[in-house]
Amino acid sequence: MPAGPVDLGLPSAREVRRVDVYGGQARVVLDSDTLFLSSFPDGWKVVAAGCEPRPESEVPYRCDLKGG
Repeated sequence: MPAGPVDLGLPSAREVRRVDVYGGQARVVLDSDTLFLSSFPDGWKVVAAGCEPRPESEVPYRCDLKGG
């Protein structure tokens, strides 16, 4: 059985601060985390979590959990 987010030490969040949707992709900024979602035939799924912004980098976010 795959590990759940709590098992991976990802931050718990209580408040959604912003949601940006770009076609079949979305970014959800929470009070203590940023998630990236993709739309699939059976609904939206988290494809990256535990993401922190990296403003000085070519890669805008570093994520602890990635999938696809």
